[in-house]
Amino acid sequence: MKTIPKVIPPRSRVRLVKADRHTPAWRKEVGRRFRVGYYSRKDGLDCIWLVNENGKYEQTTDREFLLKYFEIERVSDEKNFYGVGKRRLTKLPTRVVSGGQGPG
Repeated sequence: MKTIPKVIPPRSRVRLVKADRHTPAWRKEVGRRFRVGYYSRKDGLDCIWLVNENGKYEQTTDREFLLKYFEIERVSDEKNFYGVGKRRLTKLPTRVVSGGQGPG
């Protein structure tokens, strides 16, 4: 995996891997995947928007919490942190899990 940059680029993919007494609401959410959304000039680069599987900007976190509770599955090459001139993120593609049995 790439080195984790100071500002995690938009479109990077993360997965919630743990919850503890500081984040009890996340217990039922462990395993969910998100993408890092485009940053807001109003919020700044310290406010990381998490975009859910439906493409909705759902919640925010900061780098410290993101690295503590999430696994970064893919670091994006996106350089346009604010998404100027970019389309909004769409639904996260679903994974197809093989049942282990092939045809015939």
